[in-house]
Amino acid sequence: MVGVVADSAKLTEEGVATVDRTRDAFEAFGVAVEDMTARVREIATAVGHISGQTRQAELDVAEVAAVAEQSSASAEQVSASTQQTSATTQEIAASADALARTAGQLDELVRRFRVTA
Repeated sequence: MVGVVADSAKLTEEGVATVDRTRDAFEAFGVAVEDMTARVREIATAVGHISGQTRQAELDVAEVAAVAEQSSASAEQVSASTQQTSATTQEIAASADALARTAGQLDELVRRFRVTA
């Protein structure tokens, strides 16, 4: 009977040791799960931050595109205005030439009809 009790005690000790190892393994597993959960939270926070920055970058790019479009429209207006100014300058030059010719003709006519007193 002493052998049975001794075997029983040995099996009990082995069972307790197995339970202790199992408990330690579960505790380690729990720590690992907590660590993984913390890492996932950090990643989620970083992704949220990156998402916000991406939205801001999209807004900034849209603003730059609007400014570029506005600049392009302004450049087209300046070009059209320059062309109009050039055409007006040519018209003024042609009118000045015509006026100079007319003044020359008038001067010639005045010289012919000088009245002496």
